[in-house]
Amino acid sequence: MRYLLKKTRHNRLERFNIVISILLAGWIPSILTLVVSYSILSRTLETSILKDRRTFVQLIARLVGDDLSRTGEIIDYYQTLPEVVRMLNSGNPQVASQQWLGTTFYAHPRIDGMFFTGGDGRLIASIPYDPTLVGKDVDSSLWRADAAKIAGAFVSPVHLRVSDKRPVTDVVGAIRAPDKTVIGYLGASVLVERIGRRLATIQFAEQMSCQVIDQTGRPLFTNDFRPNPGTIASRDSILPPEISQTKAGNLERGGNLYSFAPVETTDWTVVVRQQKAIAYKPLRDLLERMAVLSGWLVLAISIFAWFGGRLYRRQTEAARRIEREVIFNEKILANMPVGIAFVDPATRRFLQTNEAFTQMAQRFGGLSARRDVIGSNYEDVKIAPPDAIERVLSFGTPFQLVEQPFQDEGGMTHFVNVTLLRLQAADQTIQGVLYFVEDKTRDVTLRHELINANAAKDQFLALLSHELRNPLSPVIAMVAQLEASTPRSAKLWKALEVIRRNVELEARLIDDLLDVTRIAKGKLQLTLEIVDAHEILYRAYEICRDDLERKSIEVKFELSASEVYVEGDPARLQQIFWNLIKNSVKFTPAGGRITVSTSNSGPSEIEIRVIDNGIGIESDKIDKIFNAFEQGQTSITRRFGGLGLGLAISKAMVDAHRGKIRVESPGKDRGATFIVELRTVLAPVDTDNGADDEKTAPEAKRASSRKRRLLLVDDHVDTCTGMKLMLERRGYDISVAHSAAQAVQKAGSEHFDLLISDIGLPDRTGYELMSELHKSKGLSGIALSGFGMEADVTKARNAGFSEHLTKPINFELLEQAIHRLLDSKS
Repeated sequence: MRYLLKKTRHNRLERFNIVISILLAGWIPSILTLVVSYSILSRTLETSILKDRRTFVQLIARLVGDDLSRTGEIIDYYQTLPEVVRMLNSGNPQVASQQWLGTTFYAHPRIDGMFFTGGDGRLIASIPYDPTLVGKDVDSSLWRADAAKIAGAFVSPVHLRVSDKRPVTDVVGAIRAPDKTVIGYLGASVLVERIGRRLATIQFAEQMSCQVIDQTGRPLFTNDFRPNPGTIASRDSILPPEISQTKAGNLERGGNLYSFAPVETTDWTVVVRQQKAIAYKPLRDLLERMAVLSGWLVLAISIFAWFGGRLYRRQTEAARRIEREVIFNEKILANMPVGIAFVDPATRRFLQTNEAFTQMAQRFGGLSARRDVIGSNYEDVKIAPPDAIERVLSFGTPFQLVEQPFQDEGGMTHFVNVTLLRLQAADQTIQGVLYFVEDKTRDVTLRHELINANAAKDQFLALLSHELRNPLSPVIAMVAQLEASTPRSAKLWKALEVIRRNVELEARLIDDLLDVTRIAKGKLQLTLEIVDAHEILYRAYEICRDDLERKSIEVKFELSASEVYVEGDPARLQQIFWNLIKNSVKFTPAGGRITVSTSNSGPSEIEIRVIDNGIGIESDKIDKIFNAFEQGQTSITRRFGGLGLGLAISKAMVDAHRGKIRVESPGKDRGATFIVELRTVLAPVDTDNGADDEKTAPEAKRASSRKRRLLLVDDHVDTCTGMKLMLERRGYDISVAHSAAQAVQKAGSEHFDLLISDIGLPDRTGYELMSELHKSKGLSGIALSGFGMEADVTKARNAGFSEHLTKPINFELLEQAIHRLLDSKS
């Protein structure tokens, strides 16, 4: 024991000697530099004090502006509601306005009053309600002119509220008719005493006073932040005039140091005043102590260094621990939007609650506003079921209600999550029950709005595609008819080609819009098979050949990949490569160059590159180039056109094939390289594909179908005319109907092999027509529609249609569908 005590003393003495040595070695040169650094340190600390004061007064200004800005946001929201405009334009706005205020006011606990006035400033309705003030002007001269000039809310000067003579400021917004004329005003009152109570919680330094000045120069408070009744002198008599000119900063006048900052969204100013001697007292004290302690520093630190350091560490840890507890208890917990309460397990009484829980218990929990939640019984708050706490205490299983609807006294429905948790100590004794209430009304409302908005968007796209597609079908049909029946005139054929190309381009844009919708909803479907990537590239190139020749762009193929087979949807892969080549053609100038290359960058992997020497991509736009409706910048959209969907669709389709796509560009006007990486598979085994038989099959089918009778139904006369000409040229006997009634009449008196019908008919839908003829006549049908969403295809098949084709009609696809259905019947 004596050895251990001796060793402990030795260690302490050794640490003590080390401390003395370090302090002596550090402070001797510090004392020598003290005189040199005296002036520099003085200026630095003075600047720091001024900066801290400026930050402090800015925080006070932000605290003052908190209630005003939140109230301004509420006024901004309500002043533009159509319901409010209709209410003021109604025959009896007073009753409707008073009822509306009674519903709305209590949803905003940080507002001390609300009112409506007419365009002339005369009161229509108010809370608190005073019937003697209705129709009278309530100090509207303080805010009416300014509120009418701005679109948002205006914060008025402080004045005595007419109803109770309490100092308030009004946050007022103009309510405008559709023609922008002011038909009234909506205002909310904030009591000066509310602002004073918040400021009174701040602990100010010695002999430091704080004042808030409104735009008229009136101080808001007397001593101890009590509301100023109007007897205190104006700003010019108590503050230097430079404060109103500079708005923010620090100012020394008359032995005082003023720090001031503006209140956000208002023309108010927060001013903190303190005697200059007291404000700089820490600086002077520090310099004096440095001068005194310079002679005694070595001796004092040698005695107290170790003890002081240890004590300082303990005090710092204790201060930090207390600070964390204070922040958690008073700031986070008290201001959480989730209601939290603690229930005693024995008495079932609330021992502690936060403000959010209190408000919800009073709003829709059945608790009287005059009754305190703390001390109330669990069953007095009718949010969780009465037996829920018993189950939680007995079994320890948490109790939960998700988005449970409750109605408050105003009839408003709130959706609430309720959770009860048993709280246990380390020794497994039950301490109580934690009661959580979270208002999810906003989330539920937003979710429903998003669902409705998404449905409306889908409906809009479907209608838009239908209306855009309908006029395209007769154009395509007539172009094909002219190409087949007119003599070979170069100019005429060139004109027809221009018409066909632009109609097909518009149809492509409509398909892109629908593809984006399918991708966003995760309904992009792939028909996978093993295909040759090089063959798909050549197909995409053939589609773009005319555009390449028109701009005299040189295309070079460097297809060096040996593993070229991939598992994918050939149509979608062709769409990907077509988009990339088309994109390069679009942004490459005439006479430019495009290189298409492939390589096997790794085992079971093929890399396809489309390289051009076009306008390039700026570095800050590369990350956004695959976003929908993105073309780098608006000037590119104006110059080259398009919707900016091709690359976004390509990326989604590459992702669906479990591949990767990226872009590289050295910069503007230096070209771009688009790179697609796909997984390769083994080549398929060669089989006899019966090509000779397939060559003669369409001819045989066409010959066998020349006597077939088809019923064509469409209310668009031009579409019927064009399709009738094209189908009769292919050997079919066509009968036309422009309504469902005509179609039923013809089907009853004549025999038809197949029905081809539009969906949107004047008297009934094509779905109803198909269902009736399929049941009564056993007819098969092909739906032709401008509606191309997945839901439209499914609905068509459920109605009895065997095929669904979107307008403008591709006659090759239409004839293939006709052959399939007629052959299946035969």
